[in-house]
Amino acid sequence: MYSAVLTSILPVCLLVILGAALCRSGFLPDAFFTQMNRLGFWLLLPSLLFSTIAKAPASAGAAGLRVGLLLCACSVAVTLIGWLVSRALRLPGESTRALMQAAMRGNLAYTALPVIIYTFGEHSVPAAAAVFALAPTIPFYNLWAVLILTNTGEGGQCGQLLRTLVAVLRNPLIIGCGLGLLLMKSGWHVPDGLFNAVEALGRAALPCALLALGAVLTPEKIRASFHPALAATVLKLVAMPVLGYAGARLLGFSGDTLLIALLNLASPCAVTSYVMADQMGADKELAGSAIVLSTLLCLPVMTLILLLFGTRG
Repeated sequence: MYSAVLTSILPVCLLVILGAALCRSGFLPDAFFTQMNRLGFWLLLPSLLFSTIAKAPASAGAAGLRVGLLLCACSVAVTLIGWLVSRALRLPGESTRALMQAAMRGNLAYTALPVIIYTFGEHSVPAAAAVFALAPTIPFYNLWAVLILTNTGEGGQCGQLLRTLVAVLRNPLIIGCGLGLLLMKSGWHVPDGLFNAVEALGRAALPCALLALGAVLTPEKIRASFHPALAATVLKLVAMPVLGYAGARLLGFSGDTLLIALLNLASPCAVTSYVMADQMGADKELAGSAIVLSTLLCLPVMTLILLLFGTRG
């Protein structure tokens, strides 16, 4: 399994470091990575999800759905723990909401998915199952985040939930999953030339995402709200996998399915949590610090998970 660590974690580390070096050296401007991130979100990642699901065996769908539902359940549990931690730290309301969101919301598509694909291979059943797991998780993360971040004293929660639901349905990652599932179930044949073009776009998704992720990682941001950000990071990278492991064993997870679930659970705080915290009046400095800190620490945690569970059947 040491070779699996080298072939999965090392490429992720190197691409993130390269993205940071290209940005910090001035070789490429911030605007380039912003636009590349936009390209990845709207075109490259949806192409990867579509082509992977379209070629996936039916067995991958059932495993992926089970993993996705486990992720959702663990997010609820960690949110409640995050509220208790916030009370113990005596955080104000806006910081409490930011901590709870950071603790529960993982960066699945940009961090966990590359590690899983580099571990098992792009066209493997585990990789397909990991993609299927995004289908229930992405909508849930967005809706649950709105519930967490909305200040109930200000009203407007129903309207915000409705706007979020519409945004979820328009999410390109959800659309990519839906179209891939439709193609897989329908048995329709897409011309090889067209499908190969979409598949080629999908292959560019992971390296572009990791380069862009490295570009936005600035350790200086960790100084803002360090202690609550550290608490959110511990909840995300330690409490979430521990709770998930207990739940997975109760549900009978084993082998590759268990490993996929744990790698997803150990993903860092999602970058979008900063945007939502900013837009909904929560503590954006805390959210940003948690993103940077958890991203820097997640790869050692994922390496440990691969070493402990990668050889089990």
